[in-house]
Amino acid sequence: MKFSLVLATVDRTDEVERFLISLEKQTHKDFELIVVDQNPEGTFAPLLEPHKVNFPIVHLARPDDRGVSKSRNAGIQRATGEVLTFPDDDCWYPPELLETVNNFMKNRPDVDTVSGRMAHGPAESKVELGNHAEEGYFLDSRLKVAQVPGPWGLFVRGPEAQKAGIFDETLGPGAGTPWGSGEDTDYYLQVYEAGFNFFYDPSVVVYHPIATQYYADRSDLQRSYRYGAGRTRVWKKHRLPFWYFAYEVSRSGVGSVLSLLQGRVSKAIWHWGAFRGKIRGWYSG
Repeated sequence: MKFSLVLATVDRTDEVERFLISLEKQTHKDFELIVVDQNPEGTFAPLLEPHKVNFPIVHLARPDDRGVSKSRNAGIQRATGEVLTFPDDDCWYPPELLETVNNFMKNRPDVDTVSGRMAHGPAESKVELGNHAEEGYFLDSRLKVAQVPGPWGLFVRGPEAQKAGIFDETLGPGAGTPWGSGEDTDYYLQVYEAGFNFFYDPSVVVYHPIATQYYADRSDLQRSYRYGAGRTRVWKKHRLPFWYFAYEVSRSGVGSVLSLLQGRVSKAIWHWGAFRGKIRGWYSG
């Protein structure tokens, strides 16, 4: 099977270089990389050029039209593969990842999409497996689909998905709205509501940095607010139960208080921003 990897990127070079190197090491070679580049014109092409001799790269330069959702939609239009995925620009792949997904998709024609798990690097991959189910299973509700962790670990049968939904361009980083996340969950739920099934397979592993890197400074208050608002706006749009919203907003509130009591001020600020944002998103429409 041919894979189309749609990579939207801005303000990252070292991380993208790491991802490109991981693609060169893939045991399954039938793939294309579609890079939707939101950096200033001319700054990113030299990074991609040396890798074009190893695998096909489509470079879409969009310096004046930023936004992760817009970028992914532009990439979808250029995808020609049988399997579609959306790696983050700071993730990277184990060498066997595409081969694992390829074999799974060939052996399971009844599965429309397969998602996997995140590990923070090769050393953590096997350790973290002990915390997950050993066998895969279908995600049989909106709530379960909404908990798929990120587009970097979701693989969709391309032609079908391209008919099922697109990314909401009012959502996600760079959208210029208060809704700074949720674009991936909204996309999943569009595809699910169009009748496609979702399967979780713990053998599908993508490497991704640990999320606590965002507990950096007090400017994270605005970022966590936008993230929380985008998530719950999508939950309300797709009719997720109120109890789930209440549970998640309570977690952020309690997390803020506990972090403050522990003297972890930056983390307390992050949770406080998320608490306020989640309330805003749920009641936004």
